[in-house]
Amino acid sequence: MIETHCFNAFRNADWLQSAWFPWLNYANGLVAPSFLFIAGFVQGHAMRRVWARGESLRINKSRVVRLAVIFALGYALRLPLVTQLSGIENFVLVLVRWICTVDILSCLAVSLGLLLVLGRICQDERKFDLLVVIFAFGCVAVAPIASSWTQGNQLSSLALTWTNGSYGALFPLLPWFGFAALGAVCSRWRGNTGVFVIGAVIAWITSQLIPGNIGDHPHAQPAFFLERLSWVLLLGAGFASYRPLAELKLLQFVGKNSLGLYVIHLQIIYTLLVNLSWLKNMAPPIAVWISLPITLAGSLGVAWLLSHFIYPKILKGRSA
Repeated sequence: MIETHCFNAFRNADWLQSAWFPWLNYANGLVAPSFLFIAGFVQGHAMRRVWARGESLRINKSRVVRLAVIFALGYALRLPLVTQLSGIENFVLVLVRWICTVDILSCLAVSLGLLLVLGRICQDERKFDLLVVIFAFGCVAVAPIASSWTQGNQLSSLALTWTNGSYGALFPLLPWFGFAALGAVCSRWRGNTGVFVIGAVIAWITSQLIPGNIGDHPHAQPAFFLERLSWVLLLGAGFASYRPLAELKLLQFVGKNSLGLYVIHLQIIYTLLVNLSWLKNMAPPIAVWISLPITLAGSLGVAWLLSHFIYPKILKGRSA
């Protein structure tokens, strides 16, 4: 995630014509699917633990607040204050564009919320898995034609912005909800490398057999979804086959502070580094390689300070 954003922030337009760019761009395109899949996987695992204890899943206040914070952050990170204050564009147009820009955190919050609602309705592991699979592949199947629902009308586009990318949504629920949903289903086979490998092979073969030109949005193609799902499952199989990775303190820390790291690294790159004149004047490849360790070290450092000094005080204040 850090590499992707550092690359995007300092890349040179000439790189778009290079032979290696499509390969790196393809690999970087696996970050968002993995992010959503892992979040769904963790959510599904937590829900299964509740059912394994013989309890009913409840949507309590703490769950709602947690998802609301993620949702709000998704919009706060794109708040157009600079454009608004400088008067560069019409305020209404800027506001509408901001509302319609459904970013990954907003999509993630709504996706996890939908999974909780489905789990609350089912209250049964098998029923939940079946219903979620139906919803996931339904989203993937409908996604290519979702943009046609607006029929060029801006008002309808605004109303349907969560379903397609025709009016600014970067991560509409169709088809991105599918990654979080199937992540939740795959938590049923946590640690089972064989299931992940088989799933990856099936997804890849299917992606090569179905048409890749349905509708008018390249990221809403079923083939696009299935091909990236196959890589995510293969990566999951790799991690599942090497259990010692789960014991690494660094990965445990990153997992517990993933939301904070997401927000922090964006601020370091797009608020600090891109505005440093000495870094902007460097050759793009050098700027990318310098920004990477700075962003990584800075993100981990700030997250460590927050987790050791700020968060404990907040939790202590709440308990008091």
